[in-house]
Amino acid sequence: MESRTFTLPWNLVTRNLHGHELLRKKLHQKINKLSRHLRRFPPGTVHLQVLLEKHPRRPEYRAGLTLRVPSNILRAEEAGADVIQALDKAVKTLLRELESLKAELRREMFWKRRGRRALLHEMKAAGFAPSPQPEGEGPQNLRDVIRAWLADHYARLLRFVRRQLWHDITAGEIPAGAIDPRAVVDDVARRALREPGKKPAGMNWVLWLYVLARQELARRRKALQVQQAQTVPLEQETLLPDELLAEGYDPDQPLDLIERQLEPPVAAQAELVADPRTEPPDQAVARRELLAEMRRLVSQWPRPEREAFELHFVEGFEPEEVAMILGVSPAQGRALVQQVQQRLRQALLDLALV
Repeated sequence: MESRTFTLPWNLVTRNLHGHELLRKKLHQKINKLSRHLRRFPPGTVHLQVLLEKHPRRPEYRAGLTLRVPSNILRAEEAGADVIQALDKAVKTLLRELESLKAELRREMFWKRRGRRALLHEMKAAGFAPSPQPEGEGPQNLRDVIRAWLADHYARLLRFVRRQLWHDITAGEIPAGAIDPRAVVDDVARRALREPGKKPAGMNWVLWLYVLARQELARRRKALQVQQAQTVPLEQETLLPDELLAEGYDPDQPLDLIERQLEPPVAAQAELVADPRTEPPDQAVARRELLAEMRRLVSQWPRPEREAFELHFVEGFEPEEVAMILGVSPAQGRALVQQVQQRLRQALLDLALV
């Protein structure tokens, strides 16, 4: 298979500054140096914003680099008496951030996913384009970078919130439809855009989004409890978890029940030919039944164990990262994951004996 070379986009924003030949040459050297550390990232997941500006009153220059990668947003901002000096310092700072990021990505959890593996095998190298995007294109400030990065992670965070709500509903802790998952994720995105400086220094952006999602879910649960305590229902109907499963509920779908089709669609003859690549129906049914049973069991666990199950076994976070999201010590995070593993092992043994 022929390898392909991809170029990564970048843009340049200048303020109170006019570029000169030496600056342009230096800038291209630094861009190429950064490219060598990003060669195996999939195209479309990386963008670099370069900000160069001169102080309006003092002989001082500032260089800011904002690098968007799949699992994080890296920033480096340095000042100096010369714009090239400030740029050199910012690049060195960003390279240190990149080395730390690559150490975290050795397991390639965030960026080397199944859908991208074939493309990665075809890639020879990926480097920044020789020229920046036209003036005015690309992100012009940090919020623009965050907004683009959030768009890449919106669907993943929404699935996580839906699963959390599904567990709450099946556990009988909240009624179905009481909390809108999209509203939760939208509030998380607004908070991240409004208060980016509040992200803890030792936490990457993905982890921080999950922390914000948990906080927003907790806030809405508490508000719902207050509202229910102040309301005297004349008649209350309880929807049992088994009824949810019987309706065909899928936590990856919207919380309202899947619409029933009154008339089945007309299938073309070509669509009736079996695809040898598809999973056999009996295996698919068995897998769905096992998954439904595991979800039912997890919904009966205490909330910390449910969250640890979702974060570690579904989202793929390491125990130390689970601890950061849950706000507990690393030792408590590891112990919680081990406890969930024991529960799962026992549950699978019980199912095997049935």
